Amino acid sequence: HNRPNGLRADLAQVVADLHPAFVRFPGGCYVEGITVESRPQWKRMLGPVEERPGTYSPWGYWSSDGFGYHETLQFAEDLGASALYVANAGIACAFRSGTYIKDEDLEPLIQDTLDAIEYAIGPVTSKYGAMRAKAGHPAPFQLKYIEVGNEDQGARYGARFARFYKAIKAKYPQMQVALDSWISGVDRAAMQAAGKFEILDEHEYK
Repeated sequence: HNRPNGLRADLAQVVADLHPAFVRFPGGCYVEGITVESRPQWKRMLGPVEERPGTYSPWGYWSSDGFGYHETLQFAEDLGASALYVANAGIACAFRSGTYIKDEDLEPLIQDTLDAIEYAIGPVTSKYGAMRAKAGHPAPFQLKYIEVGNEDQGARYGARFARFYKAIKAKYPQMQVALDSWISGVDRAAMQAAGKFEILDEHEYK
């Protein structure tokens, strides 16, 4: 579509031909980071590409983050798909460092998630909605889903999810919030601790 910093037309067309209902970003272990500190951060994925610091992924290579948050939202719109944003729950990949942010220090990550939603759908009079407009898209994007965490597990994760869920629903009640499941069966402990959620994203490696 000749977007600024657009995608390779042939690769983008392959995805378009699949007619996806949604686009998930960031996906998989990438959202967790090798450590919590190395997790991808959407605010660093905006603006001129040459000014984005990039992210070192759990798979052992640098991503330029040229395909950043704004580009993902734009790509979903061009596909006629909804966008799904994945928020880090303060937990790094369990198969790498397994480090995590303490429960009492989680609030900044929750606020960061609310900021990401505001960038996607907030009015142009809001702080992050104005940034979206400045980037060339004053109208809201089709952000419909928020997922909290990736392949996290247990009651402690469920309790963290509940804090995200409460904050998101208080400000954006229309948003559908997904609980992410562990890789070997449905995580009942996480589900029970979470309480409410609209979607269970099962990651079955069996």
